[in-house]
Amino acid sequence: MLILFTLFTAGSVLTMIYLYSTTSNLRSVIDLHRVEIIRQDLVINAQTVQSHLYSFGTAFGQELDVIVDNVIKLDDSAHKCLSCHHDKDMTARLEQMLSQVDQYQSALSHLITTSANEERVERLKTVAIGIGTVLLEHVQEMAVIAGQKLNDKSIRSLKEINNSRVILIITLVLSFFIAVAIAVTMTRQITEPIYELLDATRHIKSGDLGYTTHYLATGEFKELIDSFNDMSQTLDNSNRDVMRHLNSLSNLYSITLSFHSITDESEIFRELSYGAAELVGADQCGLMLLQGDEFVHTYPSLGLDREAAKKLNIPKDIISTLYASGKRRAYIINSDIESSPLGQSNAALNVRNLMMVWIRKQGDIVGAIRVANKRSGDFNPDDIQPLAILANNVLVAIDNARLYADVKRRMQELQETQQQLVQAAKLAAIGELASNVAHELNNPLTSVLGYAQLIKEEKDPSSINADLDVIEKECRRAKEIIRQLLEFASRSPLNITDIDINASLSYVLELVRVQVRKQNIEIDTEFAPDTVIKGDENQLKQVFVNLINNAVQSMERNGRLTVKTQESNGSVIVTIADTGSGIPKDVIGRIFEPFFSTKKEKGTGVGLSVSYKIIKRHGGSIEVESSVEKGTTFTITLPRNGADSGEQGSSA
Repeated sequence: MLILFTLFTAGSVLTMIYLYSTTSNLRSVIDLHRVEIIRQDLVINAQTVQSHLYSFGTAFGQELDVIVDNVIKLDDSAHKCLSCHHDKDMTARLEQMLSQVDQYQSALSHLITTSANEERVERLKTVAIGIGTVLLEHVQEMAVIAGQKLNDKSIRSLKEINNSRVILIITLVLSFFIAVAIAVTMTRQITEPIYELLDATRHIKSGDLGYTTHYLATGEFKELIDSFNDMSQTLDNSNRDVMRHLNSLSNLYSITLSFHSITDESEIFRELSYGAAELVGADQCGLMLLQGDEFVHTYPSLGLDREAAKKLNIPKDIISTLYASGKRRAYIINSDIESSPLGQSNAALNVRNLMMVWIRKQGDIVGAIRVANKRSGDFNPDDIQPLAILANNVLVAIDNARLYADVKRRMQELQETQQQLVQAAKLAAIGELASNVAHELNNPLTSVLGYAQLIKEEKDPSSINADLDVIEKECRRAKEIIRQLLEFASRSPLNITDIDINASLSYVLELVRVQVRKQNIEIDTEFAPDTVIKGDENQLKQVFVNLINNAVQSMERNGRLTVKTQESNGSVIVTIADTGSGIPKDVIGRIFEPFFSTKKEKGTGVGLSVSYKIIKRHGGSIEVESSVEKGTTFTITLPRNGADSGEQGSSA
């Protein structure tokens, strides 16, 4: 811009100088033209007076006033011409011309004032005409000289004007091209750094943090590019720090998360050692715990075998002194390990640098995370934070592991006790079962024994046959008891088919129709439209027979039996309700126990237990609600595909 301004200034000054010179020359030319006009007037006046003299005294002559007036104009013209600026030669000629004009005026004065004879007048006229002729020649000569000078001056002025125009054009053209060159250069100097910075920002936007440009700039752009490079490097360093912290936090999260799922102390020691070493980049790492008067290095650990770990045990007073020296979260030593309080135990392990992060419990130090030989550089305060978080979690993890071990031990004791109780319950159940079986079999066997003795005493064959009928009947009764007992104890496979629960219930209700009529019992049914499930039809019919028979038997006369089916969440629900005598609360919890019955000699106590077993094998459930003198309701839930597929097959 300075060069362009200087060029324009120089061109303008030069043009102004030429314009000033041209203007001066033009002014001189104009003055010369004015002088030339005066000279022309002088010539014209002299010629006019001269012509008047030739015609003076004739019929064609002018009046004396006209001649006098022209002479006055001639004198004025001569003085005006002399008043202009001329060179010495021209001034001398003008002065000479002015003298001649005076002579011409004097001659004309004599001529005009003479009234003598004609000869004198003619002679004065001739003198005046002679002076006028000389004056006219002199004036014409001066006009020629002045005209030549005017012509030279005009030509020179035109040349200078033309030169000024050429210089002005050259100046403007050079200024234009120089201005274009300067503009291009300045634009390039401005845009190239901007484009370079724009390209650098695109690199950073694409994830190339830390990208720097090597563009060589000057001035403010150099400062801007240097600032941008510093910003990019700072951004990259900050991003690296953030990523390092994120990675550290991620590893820390993984380690602490694993602490709460590990139940073995040795696994906690291993996980801590490898995880802490990875967080700070160390070759040795392990956990030290207070045991009595000594901090013992646990095993397993990273970079140390069992024997090396044992050598690192440190007395409690040394650790307490280091901890109490500043109440810091960690103890760091990066040089001169041998002269440190821990040097004796660490020197033999080629330890270059060491950091101990304290583990505290209720204000007292109970352990430390030991890391040594950092792979890159020395330990610094940034390494303390993640390990301090680990230190807070590892103690909880150890307590949890010990608590888990204690709970596991107690659970084992509880299981052993429970097994003993179960065994005792089994023995009690077997005893009760034996008692019930003995009771059930005792009645028919007593009858058989009694009638056998009667047969020995009977002589009438017809009486013997009647006694044998009773014996046969009681033997069949005993056989049925044994069959039901075996059926309860056995696990015959299910014969799985598609069953319509509504059809099975209708079939069972038809079987009890006669008994229902005798007791004047009303039957209400409410069946859902779709009750098809997969199951063993015969076994489910046995369940329905047991429940419906029990309901009918619980009602003496004028009762109501309600059988209902409905669908719910992929299952079929069967409800069998009666208005019978109900089940007392003190025995309702035992109705599904084998050989438990409230019917005394009418029942074996096996039906409900067998029914419960069948429903469970079909993946269902059976529930009972009862109120004394109001009735009982059994609710059976059967999944549509709930039968045990592993039990499919034919019944043996």
